[in-house]
Amino acid sequence: MKRTTLFATLGAGFCVLAALSCSGGGGGGTGATASSSVSSGAVTGFGSVKLNGKEYDTQSSSFLVDGQSGSQNDLKVGMVVTVNGSLSSTGTRSAATITQEDVVEGAIQDIPVTNDRIVVLGQTVLIDNGTVFDNNISPKNITGLALGNLVEVNGFVTGKGQITATLIEKKSTPATCQVKGIVENHLSGAQTFTIGALTVSYNGSTNISDMPNPAGNAWNDLLVEVEGSPCTQAVQPLIATKVEPEVINVANADEIEVEGAITLFNSSTSFTVNGVPVITNSNTNFEGGVAGDLAFGVEVEVEGSLTNGVLTAKEVSFRDNVEIEGDAATVTPGGVTPNLTVSGLPGVTVFVNAQTQFKGGISNLGQLLVLDHLRVRGRPTGANTVIAAEVEKLSADTRVILEGAVQSALNPNVTVLGVLINTSSISDSNFKGPGVNSRAAFFATVKVGTLVKAQGDWNGSLVFWSEIEIEGEDD
Repeated sequence: MKRTTLFATLGAGFCVLAALSCSGGGGGGTGATASSSVSSGAVTGFGSVKLNGKEYDTQSSSFLVDGQSGSQNDLKVGMVVTVNGSLSSTGTRSAATITQEDVVEGAIQDIPVTNDRIVVLGQTVLIDNGTVFDNNISPKNITGLALGNLVEVNGFVTGKGQITATLIEKKSTPATCQVKGIVENHLSGAQTFTIGALTVSYNGSTNISDMPNPAGNAWNDLLVEVEGSPCTQAVQPLIATKVEPEVINVANADEIEVEGAITLFNSSTSFTVNGVPVITNSNTNFEGGVAGDLAFGVEVEVEGSLTNGVLTAKEVSFRDNVEIEGDAATVTPGGVTPNLTVSGLPGVTVFVNAQTQFKGGISNLGQLLVLDHLRVRGRPTGANTVIAAEVEKLSADTRVILEGAVQSALNPNVTVLGVLINTSSISDSNFKGPGVNSRAAFFATVKVGTLVKAQGDWNGSLVFWSEIEIEGEDD
């Protein structure tokens, strides 16, 4: 696993980094003190290297791309990287080592007619407006891909057998494939387990030295990386040459930022993001949501410090957080694209998939009826489409809630998921948010990408909006 390689090499390097920065190395500046810094996320820009809203000086950096030494020129927007470096007292971030790591590499097994996903090694790879297609894909969208194409996907594991793609590249057929995912159905006697729809077999020659004792089903729910073969389009077991846990092999860091989905959820105070254990406490700040919004599969960015391998969260930011509440207007449980719509939110379509969790006395979409009151939590996949992580049936109510990123805002109108929210009916005191206590303050603060939550009541023909609040900004 590339992350293991990086941190095993530099696991004791933070003191060295600090010393280099103090003496002027790594871009920290002569005389400046430095603290250790680790960051993991998708690259958003260059000049230096930008991710998680931060910029890292790379003048003295080394690069590991696809397991090989490289340079900054080998990086691309959308690649998921781990930066190991330092933060100077003057605020300059310097990268000592940058390691790129993809999430799945293999042949495309299926391209559903929905045109919003592909299947690679039994993993459903979700594609949305944030997915970058490499220049070697023409046209640079899903129509430039074909069954059997060998692809390398950068992104995040966002569920069991589910990946959200940040970058898709075509590749030549490798000797071995690789996939990251959550272990299910582990049988140590049979030496098999599944990751999504992929069956993995291991044997005495498989390198499992970093894994826990496999007795029984001990590996279930672990986030792992598997290398193996074959890499063909055919659906068949992957014979593993290596299985290892996706963990961070650094015990301590003054500053750490991790972007990804919650892959193991114990409670709102204890969960795991991309193999990094996270704890929250009364001092943790939540941006774009509240602690109650945390759940398996929710995409977050966590900032804090690392002690003995555990990240104590200073801030948890929800990424692309969508909440919808209202009466079901249509329910389409069958076909290749099961979906529903909600009264008062015209144009918004909510899709469900195998990873969607159902609550409130229902176990599937077919048990939900038109006019049932419901709550949906999920992520946008387009201007007015949502993939549901959770659908919950609630008691009857006239309440309508729409939470999501602002697409446009011009007093008195705010548009979210294509829904025009006319705030004319909202009293001055019901415009809320950090530093917001009036209509004027709200519209002076809100911008495209700001996360807002609007609430109103459905009277059978329209929504009377009564409150709107800034929940946080998508930066």
